[in-house]
Amino acid sequence: MNEHELLEIQHELQAQEKRLNYILSSKRRIQNMIDSFEQDLAKQLLPVIHNESNDQASIESSMALLACWKFSKVEFPKTIHWCSELSISNLTIKDEFTVAVKAQAWLGILGSDELWQTPLYVEITVDPKVKGLKNYHIHFLSKGKIISLRKNSKQSVTVKQMQSM
Repeated sequence: MNEHELLEIQHELQAQEKRLNYILSSKRRIQNMIDSFEQDLAKQLLPVIHNESNDQASIESSMALLACWKFSKVEFPKTIHWCSELSISNLTIKDEFTVAVKAQAWLGILGSDELWQTPLYVEITVDPKVKGLKNYHIHFLSKGKIISLRKNSKQSVTVKQMQSM
């Protein structure tokens, strides 16, 4: 790679960082990103629900991105948590528009290299009329707490201390 190519890459990275900071400075812009990832996830889930596809890699990626942006909105203006990635261990079709997912997620604190693995439970209902998600509940069991991210609920996030068994 020559010096000119390195400069182009550096400028592109700076432009991407500037755009990201712009988006993260507004709840409305963050919500637009969430809406976009919800639509992507709905498009990926419908073929799986109707047994036309078994592509879980794109579902994993979209769910991780959706969780990241949801954290950005509910923790606004200072995002704390980030979902680095997730790996689906079980995807169950509950009905013609609803799936339940068990997965392992890797969470981190923004600005830190430390990641920890945590169980993740998700229930998603797709709304085929608007080609988006009707509702979802995403539950992370993390460090003795349950962190829940939701759509179409009175509270979009809750953090509860896990009860002793």
